[in-house]
This record gives sequence, C-alpha cells and structure tokens, in this order.
Amino acid sequence: MRVHKGKAALACATVAAIAISGCSSSGGGNKGGKGASGGTLIYGESTDFPENLMPLIAAGNSTATANLEVRMLNGPFQITPQFTFQADPDQVVGNPTSELQGGQQVVTYKLNPKAVWDDGTKITADDYIYTWNAEKSSDAKTGGCAALLSTTGYDQIESVTAGSDDHEVVVKYQKGKPFPDWQGLFSPLLSKHVFDQGDPVKNCKYITDGWPTAGGFPAGTTNGPWMLEKSNINVSGKSFTLTRNPKWWGTPAKLDKLVDAYVGSDSDTNVKALQNQEVNMVYPQPQLDLIASLQQLSGVTTEVNFGIAFEHLDFNIKDPLLAHKEVRQAIAYGIDRKALVNATVGKFSDKASVLNNRLLMTNQKGYEDHGGDYTSQNVQKAQQLLESIGAKKGSDGYYSLNGKPLAFKIMTTQNNPLRDQTIQTIASQLKEVGIKISEFANPDIFADTDKPTSLVSEGFQIALFAWVGGPSISANKSIYLSPAGGGVGQNYTQGGTPEIDAALNAMGSATNTDDEIAAANKADSLLWDQMYTLPLYQKPTLLAFDSNFTGIGDNATQAGPLWNSDTFAKKS
Repeated sequence: MRVHKGKAALACATVAAIAISGCSSSGGGNKGGKGASGGTLIYGESTDFPENLMPLIAAGNSTATANLEVRMLNGPFQITPQFTFQADPDQVVGNPTSELQGGQQVVTYKLNPKAVWDDGTKITADDYIYTWNAEKSSDAKTGGCAALLSTTGYDQIESVTAGSDDHEVVVKYQKGKPFPDWQGLFSPLLSKHVFDQGDPVKNCKYITDGWPTAGGFPAGTTNGPWMLEKSNINVSGKSFTLTRNPKWWGTPAKLDKLVDAYVGSDSDTNVKALQNQEVNMVYPQPQLDLIASLQQLSGVTTEVNFGIAFEHLDFNIKDPLLAHKEVRQAIAYGIDRKALVNATVGKFSDKASVLNNRLLMTNQKGYEDHGGDYTSQNVQKAQQLLESIGAKKGSDGYYSLNGKPLAFKIMTTQNNPLRDQTIQTIASQLKEVGIKISEFANPDIFADTDKPTSLVSEGFQIALFAWVGGPSISANKSIYLSPAGGGVGQNYTQGGTPEIDAALNAMGSATNTDDEIAAANKADSLLWDQMYTLPLYQKPTLLAFDSNFTGIGDNATQAGPLWNSDTFAKKS
C-alpha cells in the first residue's frame, strides 16, 4: 500500500470519522498495556522490505516504512484510532493553537523543552523553520525539490519563526489561504542540524538520495521512544531490531526490544509464523482464507476493521490508448464493482461495499456517493464509447483502436491473492466488453525512478494498489493535482484539469470543515467525469497477535498497528 503524504501518510479527514469494526474481538483504540516491563515482541511485516527509509520520497513511501518509523520520526500530533489528531505531550506543551488574525491563520506551538533528537541536540524552532523551507516547493527553479511527494500545506505558509524563545514556533499562513489540516504538518519533523547541507540544491540531493536501508538513520534524525542502530539492521535476513532510545525524555518503552521481521504476504506463512511463535503479531492484508485460519489459532486475538484505506485503479493517461477519456470510461462502465466486491472482500466481511468517492470514505463525515451511472455495469454503453472514437471489434471479440489492440496490463503487487482475484474478475468482466486484461505483478511497483516500471517512473498502463491515510482530507491534493514543477507528486495518472485543481485548492484553503468537505466532494465529482482513477472498495485491516501481550490495538490509518508500540507489554 501507498501512504498519502500529507505528511506522515495519507490524507486526513479531520473530523468525525467513525471506524467500523468487523469481527473484532478486542476493538481498536487501546492506548497501552499494563503488563511488566522487559521482553521482546516480534512483529511480522507482510509488505516488502524497504530499500530506502526516507519518508519524503517515493522509495521510502510504503506501509513498511510507515510502520517501522511511526514511533521514531515524530511531530507535534499523533493520529488516533478514531481518525483524529491528538497533541503529543512529549513533543509539545498543551494544545497548539490556531486562530485567524486579520484574515490570516496563525498557529502557535510551544515545544516541550525536554525534547531532543537521539544525538542529544535540542529540538527547537529552527527545526520547524527548516522543515517548512525543505518541503514548501517541488519546483527546482524556485529552490524546491522535485523528489518530494507532496508540498501540500507547506506551500500555503507565509512564514515560520521563533516566538518568545526558541521553544515557541509561530506559523503564519498566507492571507486568504488558511490550511484546515494544519495538524498534519511537521510530521515527521526534520532535524536541521542533519538535513541542512548548506543550500537548496544540496538539500534536495540529500533528500532525493534518501537513507538507503543498509545505512539506517543518521544520528540526530529520530525523536521517539524507539531507536534503530545500524548494527540492528539485518538486510539479508530482512529484519530491524528497535531498542529503547536512551535520550528519550518521556516514559520509556515497556519492552526491551521490538523486532520488525519481514515474513511476506503469504497466508500460510503468516499463520504458521504466529502459530509457532516465530512472531507475536501480524498485520497482513486480509485474504479469502486467512482470517478464518487465524481465528482458529489458540491464544491469538484477531481484529478486522475498516479504516481509511481503499483499493483503486490508476489509469496512466500518457499511454496512447488510455489518453482517450472514452477508453477509460469504457473500462469503468465494463467493470461490475458490486460483483467484484462480492468476489473479494465481501467474502469475509458483510460491511464491505463499493466505494463511490475518492476523497472521503464511507465512514467519514461528508461522504457522498458520486458513482452515478458507473454504479452498475453497462457493457452496451462501454462499447458505444469505444465505437464513438473509431474502435473496431475483431473476429476474436476484442476491440482495436488505430490498429492497436485494446489490451492492457494491470500492474500490482506480488503475492497478493486478493489482488490476483480482483484482476481475474475484472479481466472476465471486461472480456464481455471486448477489452483484454492481463496481470503484471511487479516487485518494483513502489520503487523509485531508478526502476523503469515503478509508479513514479510512470512505466505502467493501469495500476491496482491501495491508498492509506489519516484524518486530513487536504493531504489528498497531491494525488489528484495536475503535475507541475517537474514532479508528479503522487499523481501517477498524470491527469488533471484547471477545474479539478481549483476545487482541490479550495479544499486545501477552506476555513472550516464543512467548506473543506464541500470542496472535496466537488473535486471528486469532477474526477468521475475525467476517470483518471476508479475507486473500487474500502480495504479492511486485519490484526492478529499473541494474547499474552497487552496494549495492542489497531489504528486503521497510516499510523498502523505499531502506533503505540512503546506501550506494548507482556502480561504479568
């Protein structure tokens, strides 16, 4: 899965989003265990071992890095399992304030004077000032960095300065451009004394090169209860061992060690690893038979929840065939999404349903259904669209356009039976239309630009993957905003119109939640007409863990299952 970069992982929908629990046996939202200190918990990571740990760039933007870093790279707020922001008292004193002063939004943070980076350097206003300057632009011509996944929110800031002392930070947004999801910024916070290479060009190169996994985190870049020393990275064995941060000023982690071991996505492997106590906790993507197998294990607690993740198709409009809106629309009309849900996630949750909005999920305030005519499969309409632009149906039952067969590869992740089933179902449905579909399980789908078939390299036709986010709606901007300044942000389709951009910008500068939601719904309505992307369904999360541990609870946002891992404990 990809994490929406608002900053920290997806977007956030601010508000009163309510998690729907499936067959949960303990429920999310547990803030901490009451067991004894000491011991080790081994977390079995099911996604790919990361190549890079820098969360600001494509190579480091994955569920794996988000899970690993959630309690090492911190900002002023945490994301709760209830899809809300909560000020982190270890990072800031009290609640940061946001107020309008003469039409200008002014946010004030009072930093915890005890807060330091892992090398002992104090966290000050200089780190906030540096973070803003590093992330405010992706345009190299103006000193920005094209490798950034998103500049949303930072690009609306007028200034960041120290207040009464270097532990007070004052952020002024541009007049007329308030940012409703300001709580999602400065997370992760960047340490100036490490990131600052002297000038914007060198700073951009530092970010673009990132932190190759084998080298770990440079000293002075983490600020949470856990730390990761280079000697505790086992690249060949695909594991990380986190230990207590000796410079941590808050309550120490209860466990001695937290091991992040990569077990892969295979269902049997996850079940056996938990059964044999090779791992104590797994968070795999739900599969058709996996949930039942896990629930049969003795001494294991399981949860299924619906959060803010959703499966979708991205259409690369630089492809000569997919450049035709009619072709993209024909594919959407040809897919029976209700039948698709029944054939996949509907088999293990009666809460699963078709998703008809890209910016708001069904369990978020303001969700509107914009599926319209796309709600039901319409083969005749799909064929009419193709023939309206001159497509011809051959004796084999498939169409061609301008001599090119309408045959597409859907790129997706490897070893994911649910996605295999999704593509097989779509291929069968589109065969009725006369469009041929095949699967490309790509190990490099989430790699950086050095891999020609990665998303960010634009080397695909159609992509199937999930976005996972948090409480900030506006963080979605970079996924759908027209590419500019030499980078695509997270808009891998490369599509966009001035009308969509205007709605997204209105969303990102709304002065209240109602206006933000209204603008989000307008943007989504416009996106349906262009059909750059097609939402399929919200994706449930699956958490299973050794019942001898306490404090574990799902956070079905980009914060993930390790969001409170410093409070995990073995039962006494």
